[in-house]
Amino acid sequence: MIEIVIDKEVIAAGATKDGAPWKYYDLGDSYCSNAFWSTCPHRMACARCYFNIPKPSAKGVVLAAQQAANRLLEEVWLSPEERDAVSGDVEALEGMLNKLRDKPALDGRTPGEISATCGSQVSSPFTESE
Repeated sequence: MIEIVIDKEVIAAGATKDGAPWKYYDLGDSYCSNAFWSTCPHRMACARCYFNIPKPSAKGVVLAAQQAANRLLEEVWLSPEERDAVSGDVEALEGMLNKLRDKPALDGRTPGEISATCGSQVSSPFTESE
């Protein structure tokens, strides 16, 4: 189960018909504004994704405030690789990240292309910098 925040103001204003985000997945240190996060192949490597909203950002603070009033849970299926990664298997996480290295995210860019636009290489949080 994962916590989600529903932006009732966006829904009430009818902005969803124009594609405005309305559903946010609480990822711990950030939110994902992709309403289809549960089916995203990159959902465990979101840091530089277009849909990722860091909690310290202005939008993140607003979502955190809304979360207190609109706390919901959604059940999300995990692949065997994701289950191993969530349980703390570092090798499984590395393998999963390597498998996704050339797979495009929902905005069409690969993790390598996302890193190139951010000026750094994609690296695992478990690999020491050289």
